Amino acid sequence: MKRRSFFNAAAITVLGASLLSNKAVSQSTGKVDARLKELNIDVKAAEAPVAAYVGWRKVGNMVYIAGQVPAGPDGLVLGKLGENMTTDEGYAAARYCGINLLGQLKSACGGDLDLVKQCVQIQGLVNSSDDYTEQHLVINGTSELFQDIWGEPGLAARAAIGTNSLPLGICCEVLAVFEVA
Repeated sequence: MKRRSFFNAAAITVLGASLLSNKAVSQSTGKVDARLKELNIDVKAAEAPVAAYVGWRKVGNMVYIAGQVPAGPDGLVLGKLGENMTTDEGYAAARYCGINLLGQLKSACGGDLDLVKQCVQIQGLVNSSDDYTEQHLVINGTSELFQDIWGEPGLAARAAIGTNSLPLGICCEVLAVFEVA
C-alpha cells in the first residue's frame, strides 16, 4: 500500500508541474487555428498521462481522447457542484476541459485541427452534491466551445453524469471522440 501511495503522490506532483508548463502546441496556419485565435483560445501541448493510460488513441478515422481535467491558468479547478461551486463556475471549468481536449486532439492530428470532420461524442463527469441536477449545464462549457469552433459539426452525442467524487478533487472531467480525415 505504501508503494501505491508513493506513486499516487508522485502522479499528483507530476500533474501539478505539467499544468504549470506553458508550452504551446506548434501552430498551423489553418482555418481552425484562425478561429481559435479569434476566440482568444491558446491550445497548450498535450500533457503526458499521470497514470496507466494514453492521452488519446486513433483507430481508423476516429480519435478517442482520455478524460481531461479542468486545468486553467491558475491550476486545477477543484470543488463539488451544488456544495461549494456554482453552475457558472462549473461551466467555466468544463470549458478548460474542452481546451485541454483540443491539445490532445491537436497531438493526434499531427498539429492540424483542420483534419477534424466532427465531434462524435462527449462524456462529462461532474463532481456533484446529492441534490445537484444541473450537470448538463456544466458540460455545456465543453459542448458550446466545440460548437463555437466548428459550428454544427462541433455538437456531439453527449452524456453529462453526476458523481460524488472525482480524482484529485476536480469538479469535472470530460472525454471525447472525434472523426478526422
